[in-house]
Amino acid sequence: MEYASPIRRMFATILDGILFFLTLIIGYIIWWLIVLGRGQTPGKQLLGIRAVKRDGGPGGWGTTFVREVVKVVAHSFVIGFFADAILLLIDDDEHRSLSDRLADTVIVRNTQRIV
Repeated sequence: MEYASPIRRMFATILDGILFFLTLIIGYIIWWLIVLGRGQTPGKQLLGIRAVKRDGGPGGWGTTFVREVVKVVAHSFVIGFFADAILLLIDDDEHRSLSDRLADTVIVRNTQRIV
């Protein structure tokens, strides 16, 4: 498993925010629900990364949903956003954020091809 870099993860979050508004919110939510089962968000899908369980198993819809809801709640507070950024940069080689720790996931480069 090759872990995704903190920079790639931050760009995926920024891309998710941009896509949210560009797709007029409804389009983003539909896209989000489709790719969530693969452990991805639209931004993660475009950047070729995904969330998997820490033991290497698939992230799945429920795990990824919980992870993303925790991320949105944490990022709605400025302190939560900075705490996440600090965890990504100073943590071990897994670069786990607060939402990763709560959902027991890691973000990896997507090696499987999904058609």
